[in-house]
Amino acid sequence: MRQLKHIWMAFAVALFAASCSQDELLEDGGIEEAPVTFTATVDYAIETQGDDAAGNMKQAATRATSTEDDAPSRFYAQAVSNGTLSNVVAGTKNDDGTYSFTFQVAKDTEYEYMFWADNATTDDELTDLRSVSYTMGDIAFAAKEQGTPETVNKDVKLQHVVAKVTLKTTTDITFGDSRTISLSASCASTYNVQTPSASSFEDKSISKEMTDASLAANSEVLTTYTIPNPDDKAVTFSAHDLAQTIDVVPLVANTNVTLQGDLSASNSKWGATSKYVQKQIDYFFKDADGTSIGILENGVYKFYLSKENMADLEAVLSAIFRKNVELNLTSGGTIFEEVLDNDYTFTIKNQNFSEYLDVLINNNSIYQIIYNIYHEDFYTDFSAISDKLNQPTE
Repeated sequence: MRQLKHIWMAFAVALFAASCSQDELLEDGGIEEAPVTFTATVDYAIETQGDDAAGNMKQAATRATSTEDDAPSRFYAQAVSNGTLSNVVAGTKNDDGTYSFTFQVAKDTEYEYMFWADNATTDDELTDLRSVSYTMGDIAFAAKEQGTPETVNKDVKLQHVVAKVTLKTTTDITFGDSRTISLSASCASTYNVQTPSASSFEDKSISKEMTDASLAANSEVLTTYTIPNPDDKAVTFSAHDLAQTIDVVPLVANTNVTLQGDLSASNSKWGATSKYVQKQIDYFFKDADGTSIGILENGVYKFYLSKENMADLEAVLSAIFRKNVELNLTSGGTIFEEVLDNDYTFTIKNQNFSEYLDVLINNNSIYQIIYNIYHEDFYTDFSAISDKLNQPTE
């Protein structure tokens, strides 16, 4: 009988546990979860602004819907509560073009829901939408909602986190042997959807190779996307191996800025790049077959140029560097120096006691311009260089 009594009591305990509701068990420390589904729409509308190549605003900001934007190809979402992240959820495309995201989250618990969409081609798997890698040129959208599963807004609108930049020429362009057009700016490498904020800014560029030898006036030359740096608003664009920089461009997320101006090679606003300078040095200091002009002595090509004709050297330097160059021979040491693209240095040092100019490229002596009259008959006359100023470069 005692054994039957114990069996009956054990059965009653098991039956009591089985009859308890899930809510009653959760009171002992369990968490009840529930699904929550969001529907996301991409908002292609963007503020449009106009700018010219001199950095002067030409058009007020307007709100316009763009159907020409690149479409995102990846859609992701993630929930976070008290620093704890859910897994990243990939969006499911609906028939109407929207995307659905479903989370399994705790009931009556406050969450922040992060949404991200881009057209990146990387194979990297996203694991944390608080640190999304970004590449200049990719379009990207984001949104954030906050609340409990029961109260949160479930219709999400994704908006640009990038600025769209369009480069446009107001004049006809003819290309020589260089048909590459590029645009550079300080751009974020990482985006935090939760904050929302961008970080890890670096100077980045994007290029486009022209397939045609010319472009008509009012053509759009290049369009790209960037997550702009609020503390560095400079934009540099390059063509014909030349460059122009606009120090302040109003790049802001969810805006489209058009930079327009004279992009022909004849525009005096272009500045030299290292590639352009190297080509010009080859043009002036070498024959058509690539042979260096000048008398080679101790590894340096030497020329004679009288003080009275020093303006010939200034004119050649002005053509090479596309700026007015004046040389002062009254003191020794460095009298001219240009650093281009952070890795190319052109320096002229005046050896005033010996009366010659030492021309260094990347700290290596390449040429000497001797103005000591006693050496007039020993070295190649500099007119072999300066006479090319009156010849076409192409």
